[in-house]
Amino acid sequence: TALPDSDFAEGLGGLSGALPIAMATVAEAQAETLQSTADGGKEHRGHLCISPRWSHQHTPRNVQEQGGGWPPRTVAACSARKVNAAAAASACEQRIVTLGVLYYNSPALLHNIMRGWATWPESLAQQFHFTVVDDCSTSEHSALSVVRANKPMYPIRVLTIQPPKIAWNDVGALNLLMHTATTCWAMRLDADVVVTPQAARGLLGLAERSDIDSVHMFNRENIGSVHPANWLFHRQAYWRAGGSDEDFAGSYGYVDAQLGWMLSQSGAKFRRHRDVNLTQVPSQLQRRLQHYPANFSKDSTHNLELHLRKQKGLAPLPTLYLRFRWHANTVTKRVRRP
Repeated sequence: TALPDSDFAEGLGGLSGALPIAMATVAEAQAETLQSTADGGKEHRGHLCISPRWSHQHTPRNVQEQGGGWPPRTVAACSARKVNAAAAASACEQRIVTLGVLYYNSPALLHNIMRGWATWPESLAQQFHFTVVDDCSTSEHSALSVVRANKPMYPIRVLTIQPPKIAWNDVGALNLLMHTATTCWAMRLDADVVVTPQAARGLLGLAERSDIDSVHMFNRENIGSVHPANWLFHRQAYWRAGGSDEDFAGSYGYVDAQLGWMLSQSGAKFRRHRDVNLTQVPSQLQRRLQHYPANFSKDSTHNLELHLRKQKGLAPLPTLYLRFRWHANTVTKRVRRP
């Protein structure tokens, strides 16, 4: 279970822009009428595959949805249904931005994010799609239970990666977010980052006036440095670069370095903003509020070596994505009509 409210509220006392927690219980959520729908009513068993011959112009080719023999062992096992990323990007929603939280076993942090979203004016919230990608949390810490407990007024989509758990699979979680996003622009958020209404308006402005090759990075107002991973990017630029490399899943580190290198190689331009501020939970408090298994090592030696090998062309760039099953649910508070 999550830490008591007082532990989290005390730790956030000196944070500008972060909100005190008044955590709802599951029982309170059940007393409220909620709408929760499973998209399509089925489990997704998808693999997103791209051409094994990497270039700056490669795009996702097809989606694997098969029953027996899952998962496929080779790229050739993918189905023939074509999905053109460039065409998908041209049909995306231009005036709405997806906020996607990558989540794992940290309910107090997600409560904090959602309490922040609840303060947004309705006119602002309607310009965003809210998504939480749960990277196979344990049942007692699931994102879906946290979202339901908060009784959101606006639809929250929860994508839940299914067992078996892949250690340090934020690469797969980010690919899942970008694969399901219907907006042109999406913002990847860690669970320890708060987006205030003021920052949200800044994101909308950047999405409206930026070209698709821009990748935006933001200042952390309470730390005084640019966040190394919470980026705003265009779907087309993301997939043109090759997305996140899931070969790095299973070991810790260098995921953002690899994605940044791939984006740069494909022509993306990184733009740092110190006038749009994110608020990050201090690392010491963050560690107390995340529940990682004891066997999750933070030894980054393997991924550093893999990153260097891929940069030198000694290891192949990714061709197989979404190497897991997932469920999708949308949760929102249903307004009772008199």
